[in-house]
Order: sequence, then C-alpha cells, then structure tokens
Amino acid sequence: MMCACSGEKGKMSLEWKVHTHGLFREILGNPECASLKIPLNILLDILRRVAKRATEINDAELNKLMIRLCLYSIANPDDPEYDPQAVSKILEADNE
Repeated sequence: MMCACSGEKGKMSLEWKVHTHGLFREILGNPECASLKIPLNILLDILRRVAKRATEINDAELNKLMIRLCLYSIANPDDPEYDPQAVSKILEADNE
C-alpha cells in the first residue's frame, strides 16, 4: 500500500493507494493461501474488465479510483507505461 498526500495549503488529506497486482502476488505467493488461487485469479480478471470499462466511460472520479487501485497501466509501478507525473496530475485535478 502507498499513501499519497494531497490538498490545499494548510489542509492535507491522505489518499491510500493499493498495488492490486502486487497484493495478489503476495497472497498467491504464500503456500498457505493456495486455496485462494482460483477465486483471486477470477477476481483479478473481473477487476481488469472493470478497469477496461472504466477507460471507456472515462469518468474523472472513476479514473481516480482505478488509479488508486493501480489498475491502470500508468499507475502500476511494474508496468512499462507507468507515469507518476500523469498519475499525480489526474489525482490532483480537483484539488487545485
């Protein structure tokens, strides 16, 4: 998990981010969680579909949520398309 601080001068808010793929990797890498492999892979596939649909809808608030879950390639530090400047710009769009 990561925390991003944002807000007006003097006002700060914490916006937590979750590296969804990393979380799944961590859980599935634990041998004691082997029984979760199938349901978590199904959930990850559904989340990928939700992220794809979210890009089609292109709603500002939905985009922020997808970024906070690192479901967009620009928000995923493990993806070659990772762009922290674009992520910051999108997350701060309403905070200016």
